Amino acid sequence: MDKNVEEEPSLAVDETTSKEEQLVSPSDPDSVSLAEGEPMSKRKRKKLLKMQQWEVKKKEKRLKEKEKMKQRKLEAIQAGLPTRNGPSRKELKRNKIDYSKSDITIAVDLSFDEMMIDKDVAKCVKQLLRIYTMNRRSEKPIPLHFTGIRPGGAVEKHLKRNDGYQHWDVKFSGESFVDLFERDKLIYLSSESDNVLTTLEKDHVYVIGGLVDHNQYKGHCHGLASEMGIRHARLPLSEHIVIKTRTILTINQVFEILMKVQLGKPWQETLLEVLPMRKGAKPKEDAVGDETKISDESEVTESTEMKEAVSTHEEIEETNNNGNEATS
Repeated sequence: MDKNVEEEPSLAVDETTSKEEQLVSPSDPDSVSLAEGEPMSKRKRKKLLKMQQWEVKKKEKRLKEKEKMKQRKLEAIQAGLPTRNGPSRKELKRNKIDYSKSDITIAVDLSFDEMMIDKDVAKCVKQLLRIYTMNRRSEKPIPLHFTGIRPGGAVEKHLKRNDGYQHWDVKFSGESFVDLFERDKLIYLSSESDNVLTTLEKDHVYVIGGLVDHNQYKGHCHGLASEMGIRHARLPLSEHIVIKTRTILTINQVFEILMKVQLGKPWQETLLEVLPMRKGAKPKEDAVGDETKISDESEVTESTEMKEAVSTHEEIEETNNNGNEATS
């Protein structure tokens, strides 16, 4: 071979970086383009790679779960057993929310995404999915509003990971709840409030703070309501149950408590059902009058949070895959 002829450059890919390059790709909308900003640090690149690997594994896990669901359904049919425990899709489709005839409305204030780390935002959105699933399966669904969603924010980003979320029977809004409802009809739920929720007031809007903070911003929602000049209240936990540990309720637990009470279930029974067994809650012997009716009077009352709801992967998949059966 002529030594003066230059060898063509090798087209081989560096195997040490090929896996990373496949995942952290400029064509990936979730990846960071090095050309558009400062070079990505090794730590950030590692974090991004880990997140993308998790996304790939999550998709693979969902596919495996779908196959398991199909197999279980086939086995049930062959054994002559019922293929579902809950209501059918047709029943769920008919179970649409009538926003004009409901006794109460519930709004989740989602204006706190900049106060939470990404992991807690993900937990918050997961709880929203549980709320939607419970409400959809309720015999009397409650008009549900997700408010204060910042365009392009972390909450919106995590919502978009649930295919078909736009079809949920929920009112999504970037506006604050104070701009969507009459102020005198608003009651912000906060465990720091001195006002105790004893009855649910008809035609009122109960606001749940969508803040997962592990006590970092303790009292923030209460302070926010006070600054805005709107009513606030707490759930009657200490009035109906005895519990040794401090009770921090999740967003979906608060919703579940309100949902059960508006269906006519007593406060004490509801709280004992919703709170996790590990909390060791016991009924309070001298519990005050357990009113559960919807009040037409203007009494100040409160509500807090609820239990890790019955939100299995099967329910989540059914919700996302059949979102077009619900109207937004």
